[in-house]
Amino acid sequence: MTDSHEEFGWLAKYGPFYDVSCVTFARSLSPREALTRLGADSNGIGEVTFEEHQERTMKYIDSENMCTSYVGALETNGWTVLIQLWTGSIGLNRLQLRGLSQSTEVVSISRNLHATDYFVYAVDSEEITCFDQLVPDTRWGGDPDRLVSEMREVGLSWEGPGIDAPFPRSFALAKKITGFSFSEDMLSTRFLGAAIRDW
Repeated sequence: MTDSHEEFGWLAKYGPFYDVSCVTFARSLSPREALTRLGADSNGIGEVTFEEHQERTMKYIDSENMCTSYVGALETNGWTVLIQLWTGSIGLNRLQLRGLSQSTEVVSISRNLHATDYFVYAVDSEEITCFDQLVPDTRWGGDPDRLVSEMREVGLSWEGPGIDAPFPRSFALAKKITGFSFSEDMLSTRFLGAAIRDW
């Protein structure tokens, strides 16, 4: 395979990524633009470390305000990477997804160890290719087969007894689209962070 999913094995080291998380990539938007499109108050956007991001996320969870989540955003290689931990999912919130992907493209990978994991690729406010990571051959969207070749290259094709490591393979597919790898080193940089309404 052209891109090995093994480079994304580090995600399993971080409980929030492995248990419940959503990592979203938005092309040609700055972190501030992306957060604003998601409904963040411009006055509420500020710099945070990854540890502070986790702490602020937990404050919203502990407050039992499940309608709000905290999003961290950083820019790299012409894309903004948006990280949600333990709550919320941009890729599964169609209103947020439409707003974020307007006039651009978005890749979103959702993980929920206790439910279903999804991969969503959207362009100009339209879902193009979407699938359950455990059943990648059952796809939907405006062009569900657009990424078939890339999916096969990273092992996201239902052949044989099943798919091993669908979560890291989804990040390998995202790399095919964005041209860069979501790496552990990114977590040592400072983010822009803000609270957003999920519903």
